[in-house]
Amino acid sequence: MHEIDIDGIKINSFHSVYIPKNKIAVVADLHIGYEGMLQREGVMIPKYQKKILKERLKKIIDFYEPSKLIINGDLKHEFGKNLRQEWREVTEILNFIKEKTDVLLIRGNHDNYLKTIASKMGIDFVEEFEMENIKISHGHKNVDFEGKKLIMAHEHPSLVIRDKVGAFIKLPCFMVSEKIVVMPALSPLASGTDISSDVSCLSPILKKENLDDFRIYAINENELLYFSNIRKLKKVI
Repeated sequence: MHEIDIDGIKINSFHSVYIPKNKIAVVADLHIGYEGMLQREGVMIPKYQKKILKERLKKIIDFYEPSKLIINGDLKHEFGKNLRQEWREVTEILNFIKEKTDVLLIRGNHDNYLKTIASKMGIDFVEEFEMENIKISHGHKNVDFEGKKLIMAHEHPSLVIRDKVGAFIKLPCFMVSEKIVVMPALSPLASGTDISSDVSCLSPILKKENLDDFRIYAINENELLYFSNIRKLKKVI
């Protein structure tokens, strides 16, 4: 595992953020039930995401021993009602975390019906979370974070690196500015936005920012690799 300190916030190769002062770990965008959605659309893939999510969560909890783990939005995938696979797997994942530490859920744009599951399990479900100089919010809608560092998700940022013959690798990454830390998705299936291209951002928060100034830290297995800012990356990738 590799981690880098960003003004008291540790970003790491576990696809998570850790705040040492408060002993809080943050993950986002698990998108439980995504395989079921793909299968309904005719894409037949094995259901392997839950296993990987549990492995990643265990590594985070075992390494940091946090007093609280925050899921910063999009725990589930389906926008509508809670599907059978989602209900079963969301409950299993939340119980897995609750056995080891406290858990808090922040609403994401995919979490319309998650409150039903959270209330049955006695888990707090909130729009955002604040502490001292930090605000945590999913990022799918505008929030006021004046004077605070914002930890957000939603964008699923990734970095595509190509060679001269056209082969490429896509790495999940953190986007970091003076005010904002954008987290990668914890889901292995949510590869997300290639930040080295000119694709428009999904988040209304990022639409108002100068993305070229964001620094990029990409995850390659157990390493966290610094790739300069987006402005420079566009010139070389």
